[in-house]
Amino acid sequence: MRRQFLSIIILSGVSLFAQNLDLLMKYNSGYYASMGGTGLVSVKHISSMDMNPAELSNYSSMNLSGSLSATYYGYDLLRLSSLVGEQFSNWNACIYNFDHASFVIPTNHLSFGIGIYRKLSPHLINKKIAVTFSDLFAQETNGDVYSVTFGLGYKPSNSVSLGISFSKYFGELKSIIRGENHDIDIDKWVSMENDLSGFNFKCGLIYVHSNWSAGFTIEVPFKMKVKTSKHISDVQKYKYLLPHYDATDWHQPLVIASGVSYYGIDGFLIEADFEIRKYKSSDVQINLFEFGGLPIWQDVKIFRIGVEYKPADWNLPLKVGYAVIPQLYYSNNSIGLSNNISSYQNTDQNIKHSYTVGTTLELNKLSLDFAIDYSVLKWNRTLIAPQIIEDDYKEKNITFSIFASLSL
Repeated sequence: MRRQFLSIIILSGVSLFAQNLDLLMKYNSGYYASMGGTGLVSVKHISSMDMNPAELSNYSSMNLSGSLSATYYGYDLLRLSSLVGEQFSNWNACIYNFDHASFVIPTNHLSFGIGIYRKLSPHLINKKIAVTFSDLFAQETNGDVYSVTFGLGYKPSNSVSLGISFSKYFGELKSIIRGENHDIDIDKWVSMENDLSGFNFKCGLIYVHSNWSAGFTIEVPFKMKVKTSKHISDVQKYKYLLPHYDATDWHQPLVIASGVSYYGIDGFLIEADFEIRKYKSSDVQINLFEFGGLPIWQDVKIFRIGVEYKPADWNLPLKVGYAVIPQLYYSNNSIGLSNNISSYQNTDQNIKHSYTVGTTLELNKLSLDFAIDYSVLKWNRTLIAPQIIEDDYKEKNITFSIFASLSL
């Protein structure tokens, strides 16, 4: 009995890793949001210079566009302890976002565009749960990073489109922890705010031949500047969760992407994109708790595919899509106040699967794109120290978005 009690005390500091906080830069794909988020090659329908600046050259008139979204986050955890038993926990939240606004002015061969885009908006609600199933503390991370983007598109021939865009990033991400532990620690808390800023540019190419087209983009690596403000309660119980720095660099990767589009079958449009992001290690801790220390950054390979079906007698097209999105890190160590446990298993890079559906409504010069995205991420973790704890975890996101485009 004494041994079991001792192991419970030791493991009461074990971290529940919970969600894989989404730290991947997002792209606004407009018409193709319901087609798996494709859009690198949008010749038949204009998409967004955020995806591929070469698409600017396909505008034939001035255009004003904007988009909004709402996302439901749901989290389920099934924990099995060899000493304590089984527990099921869940928590959820709903977040509303302004995604983008842009304005495009085309000329004979050169087009200009400017816009603001939501690039990063990690959201995390989390609990640290002891093996006794009590909540030790609650944690939340949220915020937004936007870019102001200026783009140029040039069309040297009917088959080739070129483009370049320049983006200035700004925003704040905040993470806070509040103590619980049967109301014993409710007066203890810690928080930090990360102010982010940076600048980079992106080049794009689209080639059209008959009923198919191909596209290519390259986004240069850059350093996102991070300035961190830290705050803590009088009783500094959670001080060990704070990063050691007040300012650092978050290394953003080289991003290479390519895509193909085919519309030779009556009523069908098929698109597929493939993207590689070559991440590097960074001395950055955006989130107070989740990593249990600094994350181990991983290279990311993303695949997206989308299909549109619209027969001649249909007013509304049916669009569906699928995307495979690996998380950009994993962490296999949990660092606590008085313990360092490193015997986790099954902590490899987790995969998010995204399923989309939607349609487009054309109203004279106004186009409205509607999309629903259901994403799910599952993982299993086993800890042996000295008892066995097995966590089966599931994260669900449901996003409804609307994209409006008006030709002027």
